[in-house]
Amino acid sequence: MELLSVKQAAELLDIDDSRVRQLLRAGTLEGQQVGGRWLVDGHGTRQRKERGSAHGRPLSERNAWGLLAALSGQRAPNLSDAERSRIASRLRNMAAHKEPPVARLRQLVRSRAERRRYRVHSGLLPILLDDPDVVRGGVSAAARVGVGYLAPGRAEVYVRLDKVGKLEAAFGLARDNARGNLLVRVAPAEVWPFLRSDAAPGKSADAPAAVVAADLLDSDEDRAETAASELWQRLIDDLQKRSNVG
Repeated sequence: MELLSVKQAAELLDIDDSRVRQLLRAGTLEGQQVGGRWLVDGHGTRQRKERGSAHGRPLSERNAWGLLAALSGQRAPNLSDAERSRIASRLRNMAAHKEPPVARLRQLVRSRAERRRYRVHSGLLPILLDDPDVVRGGVSAAARVGVGYLAPGRAEVYVRLDKVGKLEAAFGLARDNARGNLLVRVAPAEVWPFLRSDAAPGKSADAPAAVVAADLLDSDEDRAETAASELWQRLIDDLQKRSNVG
C-alpha cells in the first residue's frame, strides 16, 4: 500500500493539511496513525482526486473570469463574441442542472488564480483587509454578499501579481502552507478582473458574489460548500430573471 504524509496528500488534493486531517478523522479519507502521525492511503487519495477531476478540464484564466463575470451580470473584457456565447450556453446548461452545478463550477474556475498561503500576525489582518491593493474574497467577503459563513482568524484576498511583493514586505508575510491564516489568490495584470468603481479611493473592495461562491468551494469544507451552494442558487435565480427580461 502506498502511504503518503499529510502534506503530500494535501498537495495532491490541493487542500490544506488541516482539511486532510479532518477527512481522515471523519473516515472519508483512508489512513492510519503511526507514532501520533497520520499516514494517508495513496490509492484512495488519488481516487478522490480523480473524482474531483471527472467534471472536466478547468477553463483558462481568461475564460474562468469570463464565466464568473457573466454569472455576476457583468460583461467580461477581452473575450470574443464566440467565447461569450459559449460561456452563456454553459451557464444555461448548469442552471438547468444538466451538470452537477457546484462541483462543475469548482472545476471550471479553479485555474483563475494562483493560491499562496501565508502566516501573518492576527492583529494585522484587519489592516491588510483594508489595503487598497487587495480585493477581499472568500471568507473575508462572505458576509458582505449575504452569506452566513464565518471563519474567525482567517482571511482571503486577491492581489495582482505585480503587487504581491509590496504586500509581503508591508505586512511581513511568511509562506506557510500548513498553518497559514491568510490565503492570497494571485492573478496577473492582464487578466485582473476587478473594477474599482464601487470602492472608495484608497480603500479595498470586495469580490463579486460569484467569485466568493467559487472561493468558498475551494476550501473543500462542508459548511463552506453549503454556503456556496445557497449563494450559487441565488446567482442562478438572478441570471434566469435577467434572461427572461432580456
